Amino acid sequence: MSAPVVQKTGYKPMQYVHIAITLLLMFGFGYLPTFSTVTPVGMKLLGIFLGVIYGYSTCEVIWPSLFAIVAFGLSGYPNGMNAGISSMIGSSTVFQIITQYFAAGAIVVYGFGKWFVRWSLSLPIFKGKPIFYTWCFMFIFMWSAIAISQIPMSLLLYAIWGDIADSCGYEKDSSFRYYGFAGIMFSLMMGGAMIPYKSWMLGLANSWANVTGTPINLGLMFLITAIAGTIIITLYVFLGAKLFKVDFSIMESFDVDKLGEESKVLRPRAKRIIIVFLITMLLAIFAGTFLDNPLSKFLNDTLTTGGLFCICSALLMVIPSGEGDGQPAIVFNDIKHSDAAVSWPVIFMCAVTIPLASAVTNQATGVLPWLTGIFTPLFDGKSPIFILIFTIIVMLILTNVGSNIAFGSAMIPVISPFVIASGMNPVLAGAALIWIANMGMMLPGSSAPASIFHGRSELPSAAKRTQVVGFAAILMLVVSIIIFSIAYVVMG
Repeated sequence: MSAPVVQKTGYKPMQYVHIAITLLLMFGFGYLPTFSTVTPVGMKLLGIFLGVIYGYSTCEVIWPSLFAIVAFGLSGYPNGMNAGISSMIGSSTVFQIITQYFAAGAIVVYGFGKWFVRWSLSLPIFKGKPIFYTWCFMFIFMWSAIAISQIPMSLLLYAIWGDIADSCGYEKDSSFRYYGFAGIMFSLMMGGAMIPYKSWMLGLANSWANVTGTPINLGLMFLITAIAGTIIITLYVFLGAKLFKVDFSIMESFDVDKLGEESKVLRPRAKRIIIVFLITMLLAIFAGTFLDNPLSKFLNDTLTTGGLFCICSALLMVIPSGEGDGQPAIVFNDIKHSDAAVSWPVIFMCAVTIPLASAVTNQATGVLPWLTGIFTPLFDGKSPIFILIFTIIVMLILTNVGSNIAFGSAMIPVISPFVIASGMNPVLAGAALIWIANMGMMLPGSSAPASIFHGRSELPSAAKRTQVVGFAAILMLVVSIIIFSIAYVVMG
């Protein structure tokens, strides 16, 4: 009996075109003539950034990332190739994501996802109400993001939503997955942005207070953003379900008994992983909230968050599983081939886009002065409500094309003088700027959560990813303008 004939196929012609465009942008764009205040180094970094986005959108993640690392090292950016590799592959954010993946992914590998799906879908309040279940899922975790770091929480929730989709039988490329994953990222971003009391958002709040002489009223900002966030996530869940034609009938008719007997009880090793993981997150929350004590200073300045999660993963590979198998809670061989535990596309995307987006807005590139020159005339002599609305629009655009930290910091000295001159309460404009600066989600380089979202292997279509996050961005823009405008009118 002869062996079956395997039909061989090569690249499609357009694939060669996409590869060529990606490489030309990375290695050729920088040799175009400079413009305005943009320097030759700035041109090269812009080309690399454009090439990365194009390559991710039309090809894949890994090889564009590797070429981008080389191009970054050859760009003339300070300290050369070794520093470029170190700032990308060796960055603390990338290391933190890897160690968080070990723990968050292992929770799902060892059955937490299926147990959670069975337990939550079995609750009487959700019987026959899949869209209400989805709203509660995103709404509750939006509030949790006020205290809990977005990155470990998103990794855990993506794995759980993937388990829901797999358990219920949704197709790999179904709108249910794109809609759910984008909603998770979006809800966590909004929750994390409601109160700027930690991390880089605290830095933006302090910068605003120093420039305007008026500190951000955290209670007032929380009231405004909590109302906006509740409205936005509600609209996203219900309107998004109709717009993207999410088939909730599959979830509604799902029989939890199909998950098997093992899903009825949470495994001992999964319990131990959850306990250690939650303790680690609580320590990170404590360190980010109560800053002036020896423990927080040690955790923030000496150990760092990356080191904290490194200890978390290491402990889980040492402490016994509790299942009498002579194995630790996490067996590395169990998780090393699982996308739920470690996703290399996500890691490479974060390694490239986050430092690259920050480098583009460095003083050496001349990009920020060019943008400042564009936006400054637009604010001059305008009314308070115009400045408030335009701040929201401009910040949403900028935070989605580059580093949210860099652009947020850059826009404070641009906007604040016009806010003060207009007589508007500076708290409103500052709150709007900080709230919107956290919403970088359209491109991988917009923020760390965006890099993780766009790098997920479960979401291969760049077009579908763009559609769901584009819808979320429109909701964010419209609702934020309305709510902050009402706040301005109420406050006089």
